Formats: sequence, structure tokens, C-alpha cells
Amino acid sequence: MPRRVDHEARRHEIVQATWRLIAERGIEATTMRELARELGLANGSVTHYFPDKSAILTAAFAHVFAATTARFEQGRARTGDTGLAALRAFLLEAAPIDEERSLEARIVIAFLEYAAADPALAEMFRGLMREWQAAFAEMVAEAQAQGEVRDGLDVQAVSDAILHAVNGMQAIGILLPETAREQRMRATVDALVDMLR
Repeated sequence: MPRRVDHEARRHEIVQATWRLIAERGIEATTMRELARELGLANGSVTHYFPDKSAILTAAFAHVFAATTARFEQGRARTGDTGLAALRAFLLEAAPIDEERSLEARIVIAFLEYAAADPALAEMFRGLMREWQAAFAEMVAEAQAQGEVRDGLDVQAVSDAILHAVNGMQAIGILLPETAREQRMRATVDALVDMLR
């Protein structure tokens, strides 16, 4: 009798292997063949779960986005943070301050380059980033309503700036690892949040 494979579990394994390969060898070296080899599967087996490399990269990036957002939401549910406290917590979840978040940042950096040449991936990225922008705007608006930030702050401009800062923290944190030491990154996040006061 053929062995039954949990389709979603196998897709998750492929995404995890994609993360490892991108971190170790880069996005160009992360091929369908290398993924099959990494997973101990026959060549072509990966296409049963993802039709092509673009689909795998999309799933890998969506997983990064979901993991960061889930960590933030779990923390927020636990602490009840709003306004600037919530914004600070979110920024720390996205910052490459530990092995997991550094790996996520590597995926983001690799994905950005790949998405720049792939309209479907670029659109997916824009959609996910718009979700983060909306969340940032909500947190800044909460902070404004609570009197935590200075009057007259342009919530949309600030949420745009925060989005740029998050992506910058991820890229610079990987390329200049001394800036991603936890204490230094926390100080960077605190400085960013304090600029809004």
C-alpha cells in the first residue's frame, strides 16, 4: 500500500527547506532540484506540492509575514498593548535580533530581489505590506488618540516611514550584523518610537 503523505505537512517541510537553502546558498541556488535533494525526495517530487520556484518563494515569504504577524498578535493578546507599546512590540518582532528573525530577514531580502522581476510576486508583496501599513497606521492613530504622540502627526506618512524602517532594519541587520545585536536593535526601535513623541 502506498504511503500516505500529509499534503500540508509536506508543503511546510518544503517551505522550511527553502528557508534553509536561501539562508545557506542564496535564492539563485535554491532550485527545485536542490530542494528535492535537501528533502531526500526524487527529482520532480516537489512539483506535486508547488508548480514552480516562484510558488515556493511566494509560500516562503507569506510564511515569514504570517510568522511575524502571529508573534505580534500573540504578544498583543497576552499584554493588551496599544498605541506606541504595540508599535514597539511589532517592530521588535520584525527586527533580526535572533536566529529565527534573522532567517526571516534573509528570506525577505532574497524575496525582494526576486519579486522586483516577477509581477505576481511583486503584487503579493504589495498586498502584504499594505496590511502592515494599515496595522502601523492603526497603532499610530491609537497613540494619537491616547496623547502619546505629538499633535498634527500625519498618520499615513508615519506608517509609510515605519514600513520603510522595518524593511531597512531587516536588510541592514543582515548586511551589517553588528547593528542587529539585540541590545542595539532594541535601542534602535526605541529611538524610532521616541521620534513620534
